Amino acid sequence: MIQINAAMSGKERVTAAINFAGPDRVPHKHCFLPATVKRYPELISLLRKYPSDFAGEEYREGLAYDPSGWYRPGRWTDCWGCVWTNLIEGIMGQVTVHPLDDYKKLKNYRWPRAAEANISAAENISNNCGDKYLLLDGGMTFFERLVDLRGFENAMCDIAERPPEFYEICDQIVRYNLDMIDRLLALEPDGIYLSDDWGSQIALLINPDAWRKLFLPYYTKMFAPVRRAGKHVFFHTDGYTIQILPDLANAGVQVFWADLTVNPLGDIQKILGGKVCFWGLTDVQFVMRQGNPAEVKKHGVDLLRALADYNGGFIACSEADPDQPWENIKMIYESFYQFGKYPLKL
Repeated sequence: MIQINAAMSGKERVTAAINFAGPDRVPHKHCFLPATVKRYPELISLLRKYPSDFAGEEYREGLAYDPSGWYRPGRWTDCWGCVWTNLIEGIMGQVTVHPLDDYKKLKNYRWPRAAEANISAAENISNNCGDKYLLLDGGMTFFERLVDLRGFENAMCDIAERPPEFYEICDQIVRYNLDMIDRLLALEPDGIYLSDDWGSQIALLINPDAWRKLFLPYYTKMFAPVRRAGKHVFFHTDGYTIQILPDLANAGVQVFWADLTVNPLGDIQKILGGKVCFWGLTDVQFVMRQGNPAEVKKHGVDLLRALADYNGGFIACSEADPDQPWENIKMIYESFYQFGKYPLKL
């Protein structure tokens, strides 16, 4: 009989969930936009009531609303030379100027170096993580960075035509990511987070076989040093991506933050339930925005039943957005904590 430790630390709880090793309860991670705090200042009290098991998510008075960084209105340029435009304070904008939209610009383009990147936030979290799980994120994308550099239409044409410049850009992006991974691993995290949105509402953005040929080897290369270091690989990908989730799992991903409704929940359970851990992405398009609290409660239980009932396998999370009714935001937290104690009683 499995012995459940009723006094686990955040780090122990998350690790047990990932390894299907019997956490005392489903671990939790916070996720919200600054604009949500602007609309609902009481969100900070709710987060304190249901504390995160991850380091760096302790919210204090005076730090509740921060529209800086990616969330400030206006235009700003990142280290890749991509110009971001943000129209709404507290919500991340998008790239509107793509520095390599013409391959002629490659000649004078200066590739950023991970060694020059500011990782002070990661260092601060690492130095103050206590007994919580330390997940570090260096802003590492691959396909999304390709789109940021080239523009979406150009990137799609590159994937179809595959000129030499396309591979040069891919190699440079992955080289940067590998160097960033090395810097983050030096901080002794428990896990490393990478991200790429690969799906539309109804399908993968490109042919799955083309994805496996062109992109999977790069992902395998990026995941390898994390796994060699004995750390967990977290991967976020929005949209209908169920066709490639098993490939990513085989390449080294241990925790997915993926759509659990755009990808049919029953299919995810059948294919990957009990095999990899899921960081729960609730239905922010419909249930959380348009449902009532009773429907939200059922939604939370459905997610737990499908993916958490493997002696682990689930990290509770719900992206709190400003277009969601406050009662629904409260209910999803209450649902996860009410029903997320092991052994689960659903």
